[in-house]
Amino acid sequence: MSVIGLINIVIVNIIAWVALSYFWSFWTHRLFKPWLWLELRKRKLIAASVESGERRFKDRARYYSIFFAMEQVERDEVGGAFVMAGLEEAEIMGLLRAQCPEREIWAIGPMEATSVTLTHENCQGQVTEESVDVDFVAEDEVRRILPEGPKNHTLKGGVAQGVGQVSGPVALGLVDCVEYGDVMASLQAIYPLLPPGGVVIVHSYNHSWSGVRSAVDRFLAGVPEGMVPLPDMYGSVAIVKNKQLKG
Repeated sequence: MSVIGLINIVIVNIIAWVALSYFWSFWTHRLFKPWLWLELRKRKLIAASVESGERRFKDRARYYSIFFAMEQVERDEVGGAFVMAGLEEAEIMGLLRAQCPEREIWAIGPMEATSVTLTHENCQGQVTEESVDVDFVAEDEVRRILPEGPKNHTLKGGVAQGVGQVSGPVALGLVDCVEYGDVMASLQAIYPLLPPGGVVIVHSYNHSWSGVRSAVDRFLAGVPEGMVPLPDMYGSVAIVKNKQLKG
């Protein structure tokens, strides 16, 4: 066999391996889904737009975690609004609105390009201070998903200032900020408004964003609950209000 023939065989095998890997991953995402998601879909209890969003959203674990938290507060009949402190993903906003159309929703964030200067640690352990462009959902998109009405409250601006305007109770809070002050202000505002069984999920709890971790750890030191790590791409933690505090 010539060298060129051997090279061709190697190339064909590499292409075949890549193709098989891709299709295995593709079908794994299609076939292996959480049992509760499949059960609710079989019973036609998932909104069509929520199913469509699940197919598009790259971090499936995050999407499912938020969906299941919503379903849990619904099953437990935990009263209150949904609060998004930090608006980085339109799909999550659409998930909340479509799946629970009767809930009030508070959406708080800048809704425009902003930069913040943070201490950041990369995967190699190098710590630097750098300017970070914060992901955002544009104002017109926010208002398309949450049109003006009694069930939709959209507050444009800083999260730390906006969360103080939320009136309770709050059944589910989603905190998606990277600055210490925004995360701490969100937890301090939302936690007291949680009824027993209410949930707060804080995103980006990882080694890269020290402000998020510091705020969550410091806040939890002063409350009776602990946190549950969630297996999504960038790290989230859930705090569930102690049901024994009821009454």
